[in-house]
Amino acid sequence: MHLRNVARMSGLLLLVAAAGCIDNKYSSTEQTNVFAVDPAYVGVDEGVPQQFTATVDGDPVAATWESSDPSLATVNATGLVSTIAPGFVAITATQTANTTKKKSASLTIFQLFGTGLTSGVGVTVGGTTGQQFLYRIYVPPGKTSLSFTLSGGTGDLDIFVQQSSPPDNSGSGLHSWNGGNGENVTVANPGSGTWYCLVDVFAAGSGATLVATLTP
Repeated sequence: MHLRNVARMSGLLLLVAAAGCIDNKYSSTEQTNVFAVDPAYVGVDEGVPQQFTATVDGDPVAATWESSDPSLATVNATGLVSTIAPGFVAITATQTANTTKKKSASLTIFQLFGTGLTSGVGVTVGGTTGQQFLYRIYVPPGKTSLSFTLSGGTGDLDIFVQQSSPPDNSGSGLHSWNGGNGENVTVANPGSGTWYCLVDVFAAGSGATLVATLTP
């Protein structure tokens, strides 16, 4: 056998022997003592509070809190944020037991539009053809129904409803555009947050009443 073949065979035997010695078992170490802030990312309407919690391995721990922009949002000693104006804010927690550990959460504050409504309290609406009036109501968690009802007065007014952002009058979403002012949109189990109602004057009129009603 040529020497180069002997060398090749010897190398192959070494590789086989090494492969036979490989241990396919492996172990992983789960990361522990992880400091976190929950929720890590969240968006709320201006004026709506947001609670943050500091945790280590999922268990709540004491922390100090700060806001990157107190003109937009402030945070108290328990992690409860009061939102003031629209924009982006970082909410940072520092672990009390270990001040080297800091963690920030991202908070987006959405701008509100239109006139605020109170559940069960009507507002009078009317105008000339083509005019539009925007209203809003905040829906807390757990509500079973939200309804917008327009009635009475003269002319022909229509309503268009949407969550989170103002609707248009295209009719692609929730709407009621019957003849006259007998309009109603009811949403079962509405999501928490701000709901908008656009009143569109199809034919000039006055004295109509718009009522938003929340059902527990």
